[in-house]
Amino acid sequence: MVHIFLKNLVKKWKAGVLVPLSLGLFILLIAVIWPDMREASDIFAIILESSVYQAMLGDIGHINIALWPGAFQMYMGIMLEYYMIAVTIFIPTKIITEEINKKTLDVTLSYPIPRWRFLLEKFGVYLFYSLLYPLFIMLLTFISTEYIKYNFAHLNVEFDYLVLTYSMIGTWMQFFSLGAIALLCSALILDPKKVLGVSAAVIFGMYILFRVGGMTESVEIVKYFSVFNYMSFGVTMSAATFPVGDFFVLLGVGLAALVGALIIFQKRELKY
Repeated sequence: MVHIFLKNLVKKWKAGVLVPLSLGLFILLIAVIWPDMREASDIFAIILESSVYQAMLGDIGHINIALWPGAFQMYMGIMLEYYMIAVTIFIPTKIITEEINKKTLDVTLSYPIPRWRFLLEKFGVYLFYSLLYPLFIMLLTFISTEYIKYNFAHLNVEFDYLVLTYSMIGTWMQFFSLGAIALLCSALILDPKKVLGVSAAVIFGMYILFRVGGMTESVEIVKYFSVFNYMSFGVTMSAATFPVGDFFVLLGVGLAALVGALIIFQKRELKY
């Protein structure tokens, strides 16, 4: 019943597992160097007061990296954004264009299922492996925190895992929404030579709006046009509450883009 999903789940397992795992392992690196790095936290704090860094880091630039949750939030927040931008630009766009490049789209569409279901099952593989990012982050955060507690008991390290859960829900929802937008770009354009550039322009453009909107109140409104603004890792961690409104914004944007991509792919004439 889900032959396409299972086939691609097995086919993509290496990249699907290793990429999110590499991000999770970055947390262990932070945990190893943080006890020594915290001694220089005053110097870092002065640097982070720069308006340039505040614009680049946004809300995560206002945290106290002398504390383990603060260091985790800042460094993990930066790496997570970089991973998210790269993954959502490259992976969903390849769902269709990969078949076109290999000249196998006619074969794959010969399965006795509607086009939209073929596309949905392949997108489901992306969503499944995207779920590994929050899972690996939560697991490695727990391991790293216990490592610090065991080896540096005098630091009295504590970590709020409920807040981390909130932020990880937001992380997966951003993967969903941004991925659906990239998939929509792919369904609209189909041309493998153009779709990657368009997807990159849209997603990275939203990231720029998010950062520019955080620089000053005079242009703050532009960040509300960016998916990155809703349930962002840094804001959710700092607020320590579940942003219900942001959740439904991401859900609405993601579903609208996904349904749009499925309808377009189902009805349009394919030339490849």
